[in-house]
Amino acid sequence: MFSKYAILLDWVRELAMKLNNNPPPDVTAVRITSQRLTFELEDGRSVGVPLAFYPTLLLATPKERAGYEICHSSVHWPKLDCDISSACLLRGAREARRYAEKASKRKTEPAAA
Repeated sequence: MFSKYAILLDWVRELAMKLNNNPPPDVTAVRITSQRLTFELEDGRSVGVPLAFYPTLLLATPKERAGYEICHSSVHWPKLDCDISSACLLRGAREARRYAEKASKRKTEPAAA
């Protein structure tokens, strides 16, 4: 029952953002610690979530985490194939399970020679 409620709540939040007609705020800076991912936004807000929300980043090395590119309201990690938008952080959205599993598999595979 909880999962149906959570899905409905996400849908309502997404609809509200669409009805608002305002684009998500641009990201101006990114801070990543061993425990937290934080975006600084153009409107002066800082929004942060536990790094555990994004297993791809949690499993990455500090060097891999540092390899990001900011593009307006999104942050992209090319080597990790990971994209996170300011809208996702504002909603408290977590990484989809399939991407988390992909990151876990990549972490446990031996490095190519």
